[in-house]
Amino acid sequence: MVGNAPIGDAPDLERQPLLRSNQDSARPSTGVQARSHIPSGLTRQTRSPERRQRHESIQKCWRIGILAILLALLGYIIMGVYDLFNRGHINGSPFKHLVGSCDNVMPISQMEFEERRLNLSRVLVDHKASAYIAEPGTNMRYFTNIRWSQSERPFLLVVQARRDKDKSDQVLTRTTIVAPAFEASRARQKIMPGSNMSIRTWEEGESAYKAVRQVLDTPLVDSDSGDEVDYRAEGVKPKPEDEQIYIDPDMRQFVSYGLATALESSTRKVMIANRAVSLLRQQKTAHEIEILRCVSQTTVNVIRAVKGHIQVGIHESKVQSLLTEAYSEAGLEYEDGGSLVLFGKNAALPHGSGNDTELEKGMMVLIDSGARLHGYLSDITRTFWVERGPSKEMNEELDKVWDIVKQAQNASLHAIHPGAACSSIDKAARNLIDSKGYGGWFTHRLGHGLGMDGHEEPYLNIGNTETELRPGMVFTNEPGIYVEGSYGIRLEDVILVTETGYEILSGDLAKSAEEP
Repeated sequence: MVGNAPIGDAPDLERQPLLRSNQDSARPSTGVQARSHIPSGLTRQTRSPERRQRHESIQKCWRIGILAILLALLGYIIMGVYDLFNRGHINGSPFKHLVGSCDNVMPISQMEFEERRLNLSRVLVDHKASAYIAEPGTNMRYFTNIRWSQSERPFLLVVQARRDKDKSDQVLTRTTIVAPAFEASRARQKIMPGSNMSIRTWEEGESAYKAVRQVLDTPLVDSDSGDEVDYRAEGVKPKPEDEQIYIDPDMRQFVSYGLATALESSTRKVMIANRAVSLLRQQKTAHEIEILRCVSQTTVNVIRAVKGHIQVGIHESKVQSLLTEAYSEAGLEYEDGGSLVLFGKNAALPHGSGNDTELEKGMMVLIDSGARLHGYLSDITRTFWVERGPSKEMNEELDKVWDIVKQAQNASLHAIHPGAACSSIDKAARNLIDSKGYGGWFTHRLGHGLGMDGHEEPYLNIGNTETELRPGMVFTNEPGIYVEGSYGIRLEDVILVTETGYEILSGDLAKSAEEP
Protein backbone atom coordinates (compact mmCIF):
# COMPACT_ATOMS: atom_id res chain seq x y z
CA MET A 1 0.00 0.00 0.00
CA VAL A 2 1.08 3.55 -0.54
CA GLY A 3 1.16 4.25 3.13
CA ASN A 4 3.53 1.32 3.73
CA ALA A 5 5.71 1.63 0.65
CA PRO A 6 9.36 2.34 1.15
CA ILE A 7 10.46 5.86 0.51
CA GLY A 8 12.45 4.90 -2.44
CA ASP A 9 9.47 3.12 -3.97
CA ALA A 10 7.03 6.04 -3.37
CA PRO A 11 4.69 6.52 -6.28
CA ASP A 12 5.11 9.57 -8.51
CA LEU A 13 2.16 11.56 -7.17
CA GLU A 14 2.61 14.44 -9.59
CA ARG A 15 1.98 12.08 -12.44
CA GLN A 16 -1.02 10.40 -10.85
CA PRO A 17 -4.25 11.29 -12.61
CA LEU A 18 -6.76 13.18 -10.49
CA LEU A 19 -9.80 11.09 -9.76
CA ARG A 20 -13.10 12.92 -10.16
CA SER A 21 -16.56 11.84 -9.47
CA ASN A 22 -18.98 11.65 -12.30
CA GLN A 23 -20.69 14.73 -10.86
CA ASP A 24 -17.47 16.74 -10.84
CA SER A 25 -16.62 15.70 -14.33
CA ALA A 26 -20.00 16.91 -15.49
CA ARG A 27 -19.35 20.51 -14.30
CA PRO A 28 -17.92 22.93 -16.81
CA SER A 29 -14.44 24.04 -15.98
CA THR A 30 -13.36 27.63 -15.76
CA GLY A 31 -11.18 29.50 -18.14
CA VAL A 32 -11.21 28.97 -21.86
CA GLN A 33 -13.16 25.78 -21.60
CA ALA A 34 -15.96 27.55 -19.67
CA ARG A 35 -16.15 30.37 -22.17
CA SER A 36 -16.64 27.83 -24.88
CA HIS A 37 -20.13 27.21 -23.49
CA ILE A 38 -21.21 30.85 -24.08
CA PRO A 39 -23.28 30.99 -27.22
CA SER A 40 -21.62 32.67 -30.12
CA GLY A 41 -22.48 36.33 -30.59
CA LEU A 42 -22.79 37.01 -26.82
CA THR A 43 -20.13 38.66 -24.68
CA ARG A 44 -19.92 39.33 -20.90
CA GLN A 45 -21.55 42.70 -20.00
CA THR A 46 -19.41 45.26 -18.15
CA ARG A 47 -20.55 48.66 -16.71
CA SER A 48 -19.48 51.72 -18.58
CA PRO A 49 -17.63 54.41 -16.53
CA GLU A 50 -20.70 56.66 -16.76
CA ARG A 51 -23.05 54.02 -15.34
CA ARG A 52 -20.59 53.11 -12.62
CA GLN A 53 -20.22 56.78 -11.64
CA ARG A 54 -24.00 57.24 -11.56
CA HIS A 55 -24.41 54.14 -9.42
CA GLU A 56 -21.77 55.36 -6.98
CA SER A 57 -23.46 58.79 -6.82
CA ILE A 58 -26.80 57.21 -5.95
CA GLN A 59 -25.20 55.14 -3.22
CA LYS A 60 -23.45 58.22 -1.87
CA CYS A 61 -26.74 60.16 -1.75
CA TRP A 62 -28.39 57.31 0.13
CA ARG A 63 -25.56 57.23 2.64
CA ILE A 64 -25.71 61.00 3.13
CA GLY A 65 -29.50 60.90 3.55
CA ILE A 66 -29.36 58.12 6.12
CA LEU A 67 -26.57 59.92 7.96
CA ALA A 68 -28.60 63.16 8.00
CA ILE A 69 -31.62 61.35 9.44
CA LEU A 70 -29.49 59.73 12.13
CA LEU A 71 -27.90 63.08 13.01
CA ALA A 72 -31.33 64.73 13.21
CA LEU A 73 -32.59 62.00 15.54
CA LEU A 74 -29.47 62.33 17.64
CA GLY A 75 -29.93 66.11 17.82
CA TYR A 76 -33.56 65.68 18.83
CA ILE A 77 -32.56 63.30 21.61
CA ILE A 78 -29.80 65.62 22.82
CA MET A 79 -32.17 68.62 22.85
CA GLY A 80 -34.74 66.62 24.79
CA VAL A 81 -32.19 65.56 27.36
CA TYR A 82 -30.89 69.14 27.58
CA ASP A 83 -34.42 70.44 28.14
CA LEU A 84 -35.07 67.87 30.84
CA PHE A 85 -31.77 68.77 32.46
CA ASN A 86 -32.55 72.49 32.45
CA ARG A 87 -36.06 71.95 33.77
CA GLY A 88 -34.77 69.94 36.69
CA HIS A 89 -36.06 66.46 35.83
CA ILE A 90 -32.68 64.75 35.76
CA ASN A 91 -30.22 67.28 37.14
CA GLY A 92 -30.93 66.63 40.79
CA SER A 93 -32.15 70.20 41.40
CA PRO A 94 -33.80 70.54 44.80
CA PHE A 95 -36.47 72.72 43.20
CA LYS A 96 -37.56 70.51 40.32
CA HIS A 97 -41.02 70.16 41.90
CA LEU A 98 -41.60 73.80 40.89
CA VAL A 99 -41.22 73.06 37.17
CA GLY A 100 -44.22 74.10 35.09
CA SER A 101 -45.96 75.96 37.91
CA CYS A 102 -47.71 78.40 35.55
CA ASP A 103 -47.44 76.62 32.19
CA ASN A 104 -51.23 76.63 31.77
CA VAL A 105 -51.56 80.40 32.20
CA MET A 106 -51.66 82.24 28.88
CA PRO A 107 -50.33 85.76 28.16
CA ILE A 108 -52.60 88.69 27.32
CA SER A 109 -53.91 88.32 23.76
CA GLN A 110 -54.05 90.83 20.93
CA MET A 111 -57.85 90.99 21.25
CA GLU A 112 -57.53 91.94 24.92
CA PHE A 113 -55.23 94.83 24.03
CA GLU A 114 -57.80 95.97 21.47
CA GLU A 115 -60.49 95.83 24.17
CA ARG A 116 -58.31 97.91 26.49
CA ARG A 117 -58.01 100.67 23.90
CA LEU A 118 -61.75 100.55 23.30
CA ASN A 119 -62.37 100.93 27.05
CA LEU A 120 -59.97 103.87 27.05
CA SER A 121 -61.93 105.44 24.19
CA ARG A 122 -65.17 105.09 26.15
CA VAL A 123 -63.59 106.85 29.12
CA LEU A 124 -62.37 109.66 26.85
CA VAL A 125 -65.83 110.18 25.38
CA ASP A 126 -67.50 110.07 28.80
CA HIS A 127 -65.17 112.83 30.02
CA LYS A 128 -65.40 114.94 26.85
CA ALA A 129 -61.82 114.25 25.81
CA SER A 130 -60.92 113.52 22.20
CA ALA A 131 -57.48 111.93 22.60
CA TYR A 132 -55.00 110.36 25.00
CA ILE A 133 -51.24 110.62 24.45
CA ALA A 134 -48.59 108.56 26.24
CA GLU A 135 -44.85 108.00 26.12
CA PRO A 136 -43.12 104.59 26.34
CA GLY A 137 -43.72 103.08 29.74
CA THR A 138 -46.17 100.89 31.59
CA ASN A 139 -49.28 102.63 30.28
CA MET A 140 -48.15 102.31 26.67
CA ARG A 141 -47.45 98.61 27.27
CA TYR A 142 -50.84 98.20 28.93
CA PHE A 143 -52.69 99.56 25.91
CA THR A 144 -50.48 98.26 23.07
CA ASN A 145 -47.96 95.67 24.36
CA ILE A 146 -45.24 97.87 22.82
CA ARG A 147 -41.98 98.01 24.76
CA TRP A 148 -39.83 100.97 23.78
CA SER A 149 -37.06 102.85 25.55
CA GLN A 150 -37.46 106.56 26.12
CA SER A 151 -34.97 108.90 24.47
CA GLU A 152 -34.71 112.54 23.45
CA ARG A 153 -36.72 111.65 20.32
CA PRO A 154 -40.44 111.51 21.17
CA PHE A 155 -42.12 108.17 20.48
CA LEU A 156 -45.81 108.61 21.23
CA LEU A 157 -49.05 106.66 21.46
CA VAL A 158 -52.11 108.64 20.31
CA VAL A 159 -55.57 107.16 20.94
CA GLN A 160 -58.42 109.23 19.50
CA ALA A 161 -62.10 108.78 20.28
CA ARG A 162 -65.50 110.30 19.71
CA ARG A 163 -69.07 109.12 19.84
CA ASP A 164 -70.57 107.80 16.60
CA LYS A 165 -73.05 110.47 15.46
CA ASP A 166 -75.36 107.80 13.97
CA LYS A 167 -75.06 105.34 16.86
CA SER A 168 -74.77 107.28 20.07
CA ASP A 169 -74.09 104.12 22.08
CA GLN A 170 -70.97 103.38 20.03
CA VAL A 171 -67.55 104.98 20.04
CA LEU A 172 -65.27 105.62 17.08
CA THR A 173 -61.60 105.19 17.88
CA ARG A 174 -58.23 105.28 16.15
CA THR A 175 -54.76 104.37 17.45
CA THR A 176 -51.61 105.90 15.97
CA ILE A 177 -47.95 105.52 16.85
CA VAL A 178 -45.93 108.67 16.15
CA ALA A 179 -42.32 107.60 15.62
CA PRO A 180 -39.04 108.86 14.15
CA ALA A 181 -38.95 107.97 10.45
CA PHE A 182 -35.75 105.94 10.70
CA GLU A 183 -37.38 103.83 13.44
CA ALA A 184 -40.53 103.05 11.43
CA SER A 185 -39.59 99.47 10.55
CA ARG A 186 -38.64 98.62 14.11
CA ALA A 187 -41.86 100.19 15.35
CA ARG A 188 -43.91 98.03 12.97
CA GLN A 189 -42.17 94.94 14.33
CA LYS A 190 -43.33 95.89 17.82
CA ILE A 191 -47.01 96.02 16.84
CA MET A 192 -48.85 92.77 17.53
CA PRO A 193 -50.10 91.01 14.37
CA GLY A 194 -53.70 91.93 13.64
CA SER A 195 -53.62 95.10 15.73
CA ASN A 196 -55.63 98.03 14.43
CA MET A 197 -52.81 100.57 14.70
CA SER A 198 -51.08 102.83 12.20
CA ILE A 199 -47.73 104.63 12.24
CA ARG A 200 -47.15 108.33 11.54
CA THR A 201 -43.49 109.22 11.13
CA TRP A 202 -41.52 112.43 11.44
CA GLU A 203 -38.14 113.12 9.88
CA GLU A 204 -35.04 114.34 11.67
CA GLY A 205 -35.27 118.11 11.74
CA GLU A 206 -39.07 118.05 11.81
CA SER A 207 -41.24 118.44 14.89
CA ALA A 208 -42.72 115.30 16.45
CA TYR A 209 -45.36 117.49 18.07
CA LYS A 210 -46.51 118.89 14.73
CA ALA A 211 -46.83 115.29 13.53
CA VAL A 212 -49.15 114.64 16.49
CA ARG A 213 -51.17 117.72 15.57
CA GLN A 214 -51.59 116.42 12.02
CA VAL A 215 -52.86 113.12 13.43
CA LEU A 216 -55.38 114.93 15.63
CA ASP A 217 -56.50 117.13 12.73
CA THR A 218 -57.34 114.07 10.63
CA PRO A 219 -61.07 113.36 11.13
CA LEU A 220 -62.31 110.00 12.31
CA VAL A 221 -64.52 107.91 10.02
CA ASP A 222 -68.19 107.13 10.69
CA SER A 223 -68.92 103.43 11.08
CA ASP A 224 -71.63 103.02 8.43
CA SER A 225 -71.22 105.78 5.87
CA GLY A 226 -67.45 105.72 5.85
CA ASP A 227 -67.51 109.51 5.61
CA GLU A 228 -64.86 111.51 7.37
CA VAL A 229 -66.59 113.76 9.88
CA ASP A 230 -64.82 116.42 11.87
CA TYR A 231 -66.92 116.77 15.01
CA ARG A 232 -65.71 120.37 15.33
CA ALA A 233 -67.56 121.20 12.08
CA GLU A 234 -71.00 119.77 12.82
CA GLY A 235 -72.72 123.13 13.18
CA VAL A 236 -71.88 123.52 16.86
CA LYS A 237 -69.91 126.61 17.76
CA PRO A 238 -66.56 125.42 19.15
CA LYS A 239 -65.82 126.12 22.79
CA PRO A 240 -62.51 125.72 24.62
CA GLU A 241 -63.89 122.75 26.55
CA ASP A 242 -65.13 121.02 23.40
CA GLU A 243 -61.80 119.30 22.77
CA GLN A 244 -59.63 118.12 25.62
CA ILE A 245 -56.39 116.26 24.96
CA TYR A 246 -55.32 113.98 27.81
CA ILE A 247 -51.63 113.35 28.38
CA ASP A 248 -50.31 110.53 30.53
CA PRO A 249 -49.42 111.58 34.10
CA ASP A 250 -45.99 109.93 33.76
CA MET A 251 -45.04 111.94 30.67
CA ARG A 252 -41.73 113.80 30.87
CA GLN A 253 -41.96 117.55 31.29
CA PHE A 254 -40.23 118.54 28.04
CA VAL A 255 -42.55 116.27 26.04
CA SER A 256 -45.71 117.56 27.70
CA TYR A 257 -44.50 121.13 27.14
CA GLY A 258 -43.82 120.42 23.46
CA LEU A 259 -47.29 118.94 23.02
CA ALA A 260 -49.00 121.83 24.79
CA THR A 261 -47.15 124.36 22.66
CA ALA A 262 -47.99 122.61 19.38
CA LEU A 263 -51.56 121.55 20.14
CA GLU A 264 -53.27 124.12 22.31
CA SER A 265 -55.60 126.62 20.70
CA SER A 266 -58.86 128.37 21.46
CA THR A 267 -60.70 125.10 20.88
CA ARG A 268 -58.17 122.58 22.17
CA LYS A 269 -56.69 122.18 25.64
CA VAL A 270 -53.96 119.81 26.83
CA MET A 271 -54.32 118.43 30.36
CA ILE A 272 -53.31 115.55 32.63
CA ALA A 273 -55.55 112.52 32.10
CA ASN A 274 -58.54 112.11 34.38
CA ARG A 275 -58.21 109.52 37.18
CA ALA A 276 -60.80 107.44 35.36
CA VAL A 277 -58.01 106.45 32.94
CA SER A 278 -55.83 105.12 35.77
CA LEU A 279 -58.77 103.07 37.08
CA LEU A 280 -58.61 101.00 33.89
CA ARG A 281 -55.31 99.54 35.08
CA GLN A 282 -56.30 99.40 38.74
CA GLN A 283 -59.33 97.18 38.19
CA LYS A 284 -57.97 93.92 36.84
CA THR A 285 -59.75 91.62 34.41
CA ALA A 286 -60.32 87.91 35.10
CA HIS A 287 -57.31 87.04 32.93
CA GLU A 288 -55.04 89.50 34.74
CA ILE A 289 -56.21 88.08 38.07
CA GLU A 290 -55.41 84.56 36.88
CA ILE A 291 -51.85 85.62 36.02
CA LEU A 292 -51.39 87.45 39.34
CA ARG A 293 -52.77 84.51 41.29
CA CYS A 294 -50.34 82.04 39.73
CA VAL A 295 -47.24 84.22 39.96
CA SER A 296 -48.05 85.09 43.60
CA GLN A 297 -48.71 81.53 44.73
CA THR A 298 -45.61 80.29 42.93
CA THR A 299 -43.55 82.95 44.71
CA VAL A 300 -44.84 81.68 48.07
CA ASN A 301 -43.87 78.15 47.03
CA VAL A 302 -40.41 79.34 45.99
CA ILE A 303 -39.78 80.98 49.37
CA ARG A 304 -40.98 77.88 51.22
CA ALA A 305 -38.79 75.64 49.06
CA VAL A 306 -35.73 77.82 49.63
CA LYS A 307 -36.37 77.89 53.39
CA GLY A 308 -35.69 74.16 53.49
CA HIS A 309 -32.10 74.78 52.34
CA ILE A 310 -31.22 77.59 54.74
CA GLN A 311 -28.97 76.60 57.63
CA VAL A 312 -26.91 78.39 60.23
CA GLY A 313 -23.68 79.56 58.60
CA ILE A 314 -25.20 80.43 55.22
CA HIS A 315 -24.80 83.96 53.84
CA GLU A 316 -27.56 86.21 52.53
CA SER A 317 -25.96 86.11 49.07
CA LYS A 318 -26.19 82.31 48.97
CA VAL A 319 -29.91 82.49 49.69
CA GLN A 320 -30.18 84.94 46.79
CA SER A 321 -28.58 82.29 44.57
CA LEU A 322 -31.05 79.67 45.79
CA LEU A 323 -33.94 81.98 44.95
CA THR A 324 -32.56 82.50 41.44
CA GLU A 325 -32.33 78.73 40.94
CA ALA A 326 -35.83 78.13 42.28
CA TYR A 327 -37.42 80.80 40.09
CA SER A 328 -35.60 79.39 37.07
CA GLU A 329 -37.09 75.96 37.75
CA ALA A 330 -40.54 77.51 38.19
CA GLY A 331 -40.27 79.23 34.81
CA LEU A 332 -40.82 82.78 36.08
CA GLU A 333 -38.91 85.87 34.96
CA TYR A 334 -36.60 86.89 37.77
CA GLU A 335 -33.78 89.37 38.08
CA ASP A 336 -30.81 87.79 39.83
CA GLY A 337 -30.49 89.39 43.26
CA GLY A 338 -33.93 90.96 42.94
CA SER A 339 -35.08 89.90 46.40
CA LEU A 340 -34.45 91.21 49.89
CA VAL A 341 -32.76 88.55 52.03
CA LEU A 342 -32.16 89.97 55.52
CA PHE A 343 -30.80 88.19 58.59
CA GLY A 344 -31.29 89.38 62.16
CA LYS A 345 -30.79 93.10 62.69
CA ASN A 346 -30.42 93.70 58.93
CA ALA A 347 -34.20 93.27 58.73
CA ALA A 348 -34.66 96.17 61.17
CA LEU A 349 -34.23 98.40 58.11
CA PRO A 350 -37.27 97.56 55.94
CA HIS A 351 -35.18 97.56 52.74
CA GLY A 352 -31.98 96.20 54.26
CA SER A 353 -28.48 97.47 54.90
CA GLY A 354 -26.65 96.21 51.82
CA ASN A 355 -24.14 93.96 53.59
CA ASP A 356 -23.86 90.16 53.32
CA THR A 357 -24.48 88.74 56.78
CA GLU A 358 -23.83 85.16 57.86
CA LEU A 359 -26.79 83.49 59.58
CA GLU A 360 -26.33 82.74 63.26
CA LYS A 361 -28.50 81.02 65.83
CA GLY A 362 -31.18 83.33 67.16
CA MET A 363 -31.45 85.36 63.93
CA MET A 364 -34.76 85.44 62.10
CA VAL A 365 -34.72 85.38 58.30
CA LEU A 366 -36.77 87.89 56.26
CA ILE A 367 -37.26 87.23 52.53
CA ASP A 368 -39.11 89.84 50.45
CA SER A 369 -39.32 88.48 46.92
CA GLY A 370 -41.16 88.75 43.63
CA ALA A 371 -40.99 87.57 40.03
CA ARG A 372 -42.78 88.28 36.76
CA LEU A 373 -45.22 86.26 34.65
CA HIS A 374 -46.50 87.60 31.31
CA GLY A 375 -45.67 91.13 32.42
CA TYR A 376 -47.29 90.91 35.88
CA LEU A 377 -45.42 90.94 39.18
CA SER A 378 -45.66 89.24 42.54
CA ASP A 379 -44.53 90.66 45.90
CA ILE A 380 -44.37 88.34 48.92
CA THR A 381 -42.61 88.60 52.30
CA ARG A 382 -42.05 85.90 54.89
CA THR A 383 -40.14 86.12 58.19
CA PHE A 384 -39.23 82.87 59.93
CA TRP A 385 -36.97 80.95 62.25
CA VAL A 386 -34.18 78.66 61.10
CA GLU A 387 -32.69 77.97 64.54
CA ARG A 388 -33.54 79.70 67.79
CA GLY A 389 -30.81 81.30 69.86
CA PRO A 390 -29.63 80.62 73.41
CA SER A 391 -31.52 83.62 74.85
CA LYS A 392 -34.98 82.47 75.91
CA GLU A 393 -36.02 86.06 76.51
CA MET A 394 -35.09 87.14 72.98
CA ASN A 395 -36.74 84.08 71.44
CA GLU A 396 -39.97 84.90 73.27
CA GLU A 397 -39.80 88.56 72.20
CA LEU A 398 -39.44 87.61 68.55
CA ASP A 399 -42.27 85.08 68.77
CA LYS A 400 -44.52 87.68 70.38
CA VAL A 401 -43.79 90.33 67.75
CA TRP A 402 -44.30 87.81 64.94
CA ASP A 403 -47.75 87.03 66.36
CA ILE A 404 -48.59 90.75 66.60
CA VAL A 405 -47.69 91.29 62.94
CA LYS A 406 -49.83 88.30 62.02
CA GLN A 407 -52.76 89.70 64.01
CA ALA A 408 -52.35 93.07 62.29
CA GLN A 409 -52.50 91.41 58.88
CA ASN A 410 -55.69 89.59 59.86
CA ALA A 411 -57.25 92.79 61.24
CA SER A 412 -56.63 94.63 57.98
CA LEU A 413 -58.05 91.75 55.94
CA HIS A 414 -61.32 91.95 57.84
CA ALA A 415 -61.58 95.65 56.91
CA ILE A 416 -61.43 95.02 53.15
CA HIS A 417 -64.64 95.41 51.14
CA PRO A 418 -65.78 97.43 48.11
CA GLY A 419 -66.25 101.08 49.01
CA ALA A 420 -63.82 101.06 51.93
CA ALA A 421 -61.27 103.88 51.91
CA CYS A 422 -57.67 102.82 51.43
CA SER A 423 -56.81 104.68 54.63
CA SER A 424 -59.21 102.52 56.65
CA ILE A 425 -57.34 99.31 55.73
CA ASP A 426 -54.04 100.80 56.86
CA LYS A 427 -55.70 102.09 60.02
CA ALA A 428 -57.03 98.64 60.97
CA ALA A 429 -53.53 97.15 61.00
CA ARG A 430 -51.96 100.20 62.62
CA ASN A 431 -54.51 100.30 65.45
CA LEU A 432 -53.82 96.66 66.28
CA ILE A 433 -50.08 97.24 66.45
CA ASP A 434 -50.61 100.42 68.50
CA SER A 435 -52.74 98.49 70.99
CA LYS A 436 -49.84 96.09 71.59
CA GLY A 437 -47.40 98.90 72.31
CA TYR A 438 -45.42 98.74 69.06
CA GLY A 439 -47.06 101.56 67.11
CA GLY A 440 -43.86 103.56 66.82
CA TRP A 441 -42.12 100.67 65.06
CA PHE A 442 -44.61 100.25 62.20
CA THR A 443 -42.86 102.78 60.00
CA HIS A 444 -44.35 102.39 56.49
CA ARG A 445 -47.74 102.20 54.77
CA LEU A 446 -49.69 98.96 54.84
CA GLY A 447 -49.53 98.24 51.12
CA HIS A 448 -49.50 99.26 47.47
CA GLY A 449 -51.19 98.30 44.24
CA LEU A 450 -49.66 95.47 42.24
CA GLY A 451 -49.85 94.55 38.58
CA MET A 452 -47.59 95.43 35.66
CA ASP A 453 -45.59 97.60 38.08
CA GLY A 454 -44.34 96.42 41.44
CA HIS A 455 -45.69 99.58 43.07
CA GLU A 456 -48.77 101.20 41.54
CA GLU A 457 -52.15 102.58 42.56
CA PRO A 458 -53.98 102.17 44.85
CA TYR A 459 -51.76 102.98 47.83
CA LEU A 460 -52.92 101.87 51.27
CA ASN A 461 -51.72 104.58 53.63
CA ILE A 462 -53.30 106.54 56.44
CA GLY A 463 -53.59 109.68 54.33
CA ASN A 464 -55.32 108.15 51.29
CA THR A 465 -58.88 108.88 52.37
CA GLU A 466 -60.19 109.64 48.87
CA THR A 467 -59.48 106.38 47.05
CA GLU A 468 -62.16 103.76 47.62
CA LEU A 469 -61.63 100.07 47.00
CA ARG A 470 -63.32 98.63 43.92
CA PRO A 471 -63.75 95.03 42.78
CA GLY A 472 -60.75 93.98 40.72
CA MET A 473 -58.21 96.05 42.62
CA VAL A 474 -55.09 94.11 43.65
CA PHE A 475 -52.67 95.25 46.34
CA THR A 476 -50.23 94.02 48.96
CA ASN A 477 -50.96 93.70 52.67
CA GLU A 478 -47.63 93.96 54.51
CA PRO A 479 -47.61 95.11 58.14
CA GLY A 480 -44.25 95.09 59.91
CA ILE A 481 -42.47 95.97 63.14
CA TYR A 482 -38.85 97.17 63.01
CA VAL A 483 -36.62 97.74 66.04
CA GLU A 484 -33.38 99.22 64.71
CA GLY A 485 -30.24 97.46 65.82
CA SER A 486 -32.18 94.37 66.85
CA TYR A 487 -34.74 92.83 64.46
CA GLY A 488 -37.43 93.38 61.84
CA ILE A 489 -40.50 91.25 61.11
CA ARG A 490 -42.83 91.65 58.13
CA LEU A 491 -45.51 89.49 56.50
CA GLU A 492 -46.75 90.32 53.01
CA ASP A 493 -49.44 88.79 50.82
CA VAL A 494 -51.30 89.78 47.65
CA ILE A 495 -55.00 90.63 48.02
CA LEU A 496 -57.83 90.96 45.48
CA VAL A 497 -60.95 93.01 46.19
CA THR A 498 -64.03 91.00 45.21
CA GLU A 499 -67.70 91.92 44.94
CA THR A 500 -68.31 90.77 48.51
CA GLY A 501 -64.95 91.16 50.22
CA TYR A 502 -61.51 89.88 49.32
CA GLU A 503 -59.47 86.93 48.06
CA ILE A 504 -55.92 86.12 49.10
CA LEU A 505 -54.33 85.70 45.67
CA SER A 506 -51.09 84.43 47.19
CA GLY A 507 -52.88 81.45 48.72
CA ASP A 508 -52.18 80.21 52.24
CA LEU A 509 -51.04 82.82 54.73
CA ALA A 510 -48.05 82.17 56.97
CA LYS A 511 -49.10 79.83 59.79
CA SER A 512 -46.30 80.47 62.26
CA ALA A 513 -42.69 81.60 62.53
CA GLU A 514 -41.69 78.00 61.79
CA GLU A 515 -44.22 77.52 58.95
CA PRO A 516 -44.15 80.63 56.78
